[in-house]
Amino acid sequence: MAFVRWRGNCAQLLATITVDGRPRQRLLVNLQGAYRTTPQLRKRVADWFPDITVDWAAVDRSLAQGPPTAIPPSPEQLQWADAAHRLSVWATMSNDPEDRRVLTMAAEILTRWQSYR
Repeated sequence: MAFVRWRGNCAQLLATITVDGRPRQRLLVNLQGAYRTTPQLRKRVADWFPDITVDWAAVDRSLAQGPPTAIPPSPEQLQWADAAHRLSVWATMSNDPEDRRVLTMAAEILTRWQSYR
């Protein structure tokens, strides 16, 4: 299972894998400056690491929390982050290009709102 680790103000998506019977942390991707993941990033990680399970909603929640040194987000900001994640997922499920565009724009707006601290 993948998880987010903060290094200063930069987040990394890591997974613990077993190599020669020993657990190892593997860097999947750097998430510099991100407050949520994009469908393109999720697809790229799935293509690069098909055997690793990623709970993207949990990743987006962790990104919305920010680094440990940041001011904690308000409950509304966390709700916006969850809604932005759902909108982004729905955008990938839509067959209509206009729906995908509008859902993605709505997710980006909520992410901007959530990121103002």
